[in-house]
Amino acid sequence: MKQDPRVVKTQTNLRRALVYLMQHEKLENISVQKITKTANITRGTFYLHYRDKQDFVEAAMNGIIDQLFEHVLEKGTPREVTDGKILQTMSVSETFSYIEKNADVFTVLLSGQQNRYFYQQLYNRLTEVITNYAKGLGTDLEEIDVPLRIQVAFITSALLGLIIRWLDGGLIYTPRYMTSSLEKMLNNFASSHLLIISFLDFQTHNGLEI
Repeated sequence: MKQDPRVVKTQTNLRRALVYLMQHEKLENISVQKITKTANITRGTFYLHYRDKQDFVEAAMNGIIDQLFEHVLEKGTPREVTDGKILQTMSVSETFSYIEKNADVFTVLLSGQQNRYFYQQLYNRLTEVITNYAKGLGTDLEEIDVPLRIQVAFITSALLGLIIRWLDGGLIYTPRYMTSSLEKMLNNFASSHLLIISFLDFQTHNGLEI
């Protein structure tokens, strides 16, 4: 069921207000009053949607993560496995492109230690989608050289760590360059040791800005 466009607009404005305020002060110093004033909505409207500030912050951050994964999974090239099942991959080029286009948001939410919640939720979501992909391959996971949990932790930590360093460095490299660099590094690993590498789609999609 689609959300009421007015509700979506309100939630979007509130998320933007939160990110804007976090660029200037610590999260613990940001009040509901500051958020609603910046978003140009009433406190009454705010409390129609959220119990309190913590409820809003968690919902806002999860919403940002939802939008990211909806975009990059949709752009990934579908992969057909042996039983005819179609698995969705994640477009690496679109991941870097999306983050570049929303750099103000991700820089605030991933830089420094003030927002550990966002990093942990992003880490958990990426872990979940990679794990689900691996299970969908139909391979006997007990026979692979490296346990699935270690593979997933490696890919998740490597990708998020690279994104954070890219943001901290001022995005001096293009999304295309970042995609190519990650592909080269991961290609050095034997496929028998890194079963889930096929989850990452390194194709460059049309419209990617460089």
